[in-house]
Amino acid sequence: MLPQGASGSSPGAMRVLNRAALLLCGASALGCTDGYPTNDAVRLDAMSPVEHVRSLNRYLELSRAQSDTRLTVIDACTLSSRGEAKQTRIGLRAITVTFDTRPDSGEYLVNVREPAAGDSGQVSYAVKDWVAATAFRSHLQQLQQLCLDGSRSAATG
Repeated sequence: MLPQGASGSSPGAMRVLNRAALLLCGASALGCTDGYPTNDAVRLDAMSPVEHVRSLNRYLELSRAQSDTRLTVIDACTLSSRGEAKQTRIGLRAITVTFDTRPDSGEYLVNVREPAAGDSGQVSYAVKDWVAATAFRSHLQQLQQLCLDGSRSAATG
């Protein structure tokens, strides 16, 4: 049997080493909790309408069913949707955006509806998956918010 301290560490020294290791682990974990680097994240509220539409078109390009559909900005509150030999205008002021899945293929459908236009006021876009559907809906809602904010500032300015 070795005398105490012969192994190179006493119980007090072991406690100090354990605490130091614990503090080191805690300090290194703090670096991981601050999230993603800010230069990698896209701030949706800082995007222009054209940038939002560009993102929407990228999601459509990734979908087999909507690869020929394109959205364009007509003005701050109106989009044009062209595809499958038809063109539709989408007024952003009063749209509702929901999504669902196609039972036959499992593709996600993002449904854009203008309640004032009745049954003819709904356009559906097929996108690749749930992540794409959520992002697509978010971009449309951001466009709608930009339209409403612009309308308010024009009315008060």
